[in-house]
Amino acid sequence: MIASTNQNVRGLFSRAGMLAAWIASLTAASAAVEAPVYSNDFETGLNGMTVGGVLVTATRASLPVDAGGLSSPNQSMWLGRLGNGIAKAPSSKEIVSLSLSGLQPGATYTVAFDLLVGASWDGAAQGYGNDLWYFAANGTRLIDTSFSNGDQGRDYGAYSPQRYTDSSFTTPISADVPAFSGAEFSRREGPGYSGYCGIYYFGRGAGNPAPSFVATGATATLEWTRYSGTQNFGDSSDEYWALDNVVVDGVPGSACAGDLNSDGFVDDADFQIFVVQYDVVVCGDPGMAPGCPADLNADGFVDDADFVLFAAAYNQLICE
Repeated sequence: MIASTNQNVRGLFSRAGMLAAWIASLTAASAAVEAPVYSNDFETGLNGMTVGGVLVTATRASLPVDAGGLSSPNQSMWLGRLGNGIAKAPSSKEIVSLSLSGLQPGATYTVAFDLLVGASWDGAAQGYGNDLWYFAANGTRLIDTSFSNGDQGRDYGAYSPQRYTDSSFTTPISADVPAFSGAEFSRREGPGYSGYCGIYYFGRGAGNPAPSFVATGATATLEWTRYSGTQNFGDSSDEYWALDNVVVDGVPGSACAGDLNSDGFVDDADFQIFVVQYDVVVCGDPGMAPGCPADLNADGFVDDADFVLFAAAYNQLICE
């Protein structure tokens, strides 16, 4: 868009003079979301991955990529073995974080990764569980579940189901399922529980959940965390986990949340729609448009936070 058009549009705001300054600070056009935003197979390094909680050092380890077990000839470098040798307790979290930058506000990003769960994970068992795990984007848990590497009567004396399956993974208190449910590969081998492991794919393959988030700014923080339930009183320190093939992708066209008239462009016509709802503010107000479409961050208000998202899409203009 040419500068004179942007000047005319700025004058339409009736509620906050600071919005004009925000518009003026934006570039004339924003680059389309390019994929992938981040990719790491851990063959050469950590590439921005950091650890926290009870984890002190981020290390890489050679681990299997199939059902051949720990001695399989098919190995890859993983971020792990995370938590190995560290005592488990309700107050202890094993945290891996990744800070992303250069994101486009309002755009949707998908996250794919492989997760290996090793040794004596007890799933939803009482006493020696719950062995819980989550993935979060900007503090919102997109996966929150438990994993088990053993079944009662075969491996464990206690009932040790897990919660995760390919289709049900959003809460750690969902239905019980058998150990290894949803795993692409699993293995039981001795001695003891040392060789037990399951490999789960997120964002890859039919039926596997693909976590996604909408960027509310140019940066975002992703967090992978192993934690314990409140009934965990004697869990084993042998349990570990590992990450591989982490990919963050931008979804083409997802930055067009500001296309309020659905014509494939975020332009002056959309701005006219946005500014009316921006002046009403509250989505529940009788004067607000049905569905409150200008509430781009879905918080119940059309306010400055939504304007930031709209302005970024407006400067990109074309929905790609």
